[in-house]
Amino acid sequence: MKTRALNGGEHASLAVHPSAQRLSDAASRVQLRSAPSLPDTAELRRALAASQKQLRSALGQIDALQRQDSVLRQEVDRLAQAIAQARKFAHHDPLTGLPNRFLLLDRFKQAVARADRQHKQVVLLFLDLDGFKSINDALGHAGGDRLLQQVAARLAACIRASDTACRYGGDEFVVLLPEFEGQESAVAAAEKIRAHLGTPYVVDGTAIQVTTSIGMAIYPIDGHEYDELIQVSDLAMYRSKSRYPAEPGVPEPAFGEA
Repeated sequence: MKTRALNGGEHASLAVHPSAQRLSDAASRVQLRSAPSLPDTAELRRALAASQKQLRSALGQIDALQRQDSVLRQEVDRLAQAIAQARKFAHHDPLTGLPNRFLLLDRFKQAVARADRQHKQVVLLFLDLDGFKSINDALGHAGGDRLLQQVAARLAACIRASDTACRYGGDEFVVLLPEFEGQESAVAAAEKIRAHLGTPYVVDGTAIQVTTSIGMAIYPIDGHEYDELIQVSDLAMYRSKSRYPAEPGVPEPAFGEA
């Protein structure tokens, strides 16, 4: 510390050391360099505009993907319906909606397997509409088809859930009755079907009375193979038809011969 005279007096003065000054200057420079620089308004606006543009692009892509997803879902649903329709037509008659021969054969095999395990019988009923050709000629093919649809609906309604009614071809139907015991119960089932199909139908405003000839074959009494039992029941049906050739009533069901 030095003293010097000022206006006739002595005052103390502090001298700053050179190294301390250098440290102070360096600290000031560091502080200036480390202080963040704030972007100007124009730069902020450009960044905001770019972000909004990216957001609109992302939203557009999301919307496009959602539309594609909707289209793909509709296409998947359409294909699923087409596959289900194709499977149905592969196993069902397109006119009546009843199972066809292929499904009948498959269910016959299942019924026989269960019958063998349970020591029961399987019944096949072969049905033919009497005089259908004359009815078809009178009504026309469209009217004949509507009659067949009504017959099929009645047939499906009067059998058990475990039974199968099949349109075998033309005006011929086959009914599979699994898990039966005794010929008497099979005859009773055939009589029920015959009576149910025997009440008048109305086609295009015309009442029509249709009778049905029924032939029967029983597994394993009349045979073991599907084709064999179909043939037996078919022949029994023709015997029933020839037994009552001119009778206006309903023929009784006939049995196949063992």
